[in-house]
Amino acid sequence: MRLNRFIGEYDLSKKEVEIVDPKTIKQIKTVLRLKVGDKIILSNGKGHEAEITLDFFSAEKITGTKNNIPARTSLAGIGVVKQVHLYLAILKKENFELAVQKAVECGVSKITPIITERTIKTGLSIPRLEKIILEASEQCGQNVVPDLFPILDFEDAIENAGGPARNASSIADAGGEKIIFHLGKEAAKPPSPLGGLAAKLSIFVGPEGGFTQKEIELAKNSSFTVASLGPLTLRGETAAIIGTYRSVYGF
Repeated sequence: MRLNRFIGEYDLSKKEVEIVDPKTIKQIKTVLRLKVGDKIILSNGKGHEAEITLDFFSAEKITGTKNNIPARTSLAGIGVVKQVHLYLAILKKENFELAVQKAVECGVSKITPIITERTIKTGLSIPRLEKIILEASEQCGQNVVPDLFPILDFEDAIENAGGPARNASSIADAGGEKIIFHLGKEAAKPPSPLGGLAAKLSIFVGPEGGFTQKEIELAKNSSFTVASLGPLTLRGETAAIIGTYRSVYGF
């Protein structure tokens, strides 16, 4: 049976763990109607988690005992092979939120909203996005909550992505590979595995209408691979989901 997962600032170094967040207490007691003896998963959102058996309920807190089950400290054991940083052009509010939610479910590590030449909507609710990321992480089993970074202009994002690689052999230890998805003649079929052997991968997904030719040239001049996700024109949120999934799992 799949156990319910909760992410928060839990001290998992001790045998007994306390839950004091009112929203989590309400969800456990009122929504899920769990009781003494039931099991849950607690994660600190930083790579550590533990199976907990609930053994005490009160109005102010719930306590549980950590079970002797090896805790998962990364996503490698479930097939996630790359740390993917998604640079996503701001879309319509509901479309951007959907893309963020699904990217987290696909195993993304970092998300940066970007403003491009064809970006129309620029308003985002960062607290709401953080809530979406947390809830998606709990739902899908992410034990490291993906980072959400401040909005960047396209040029700044290009400069920020990847970081300086000293040489080809150190690329995984530096910034990793950089790919910009584009539907155009210069867009090649993505390499397999996507991003090669690099452990880190930065991917750029454009707005409705895609990136401009000027933006593509800037990316190419910054050592980006220009790649296609196929012959069909995808919506921004669809491209973000497919691009993230392919990148995370390396195909």
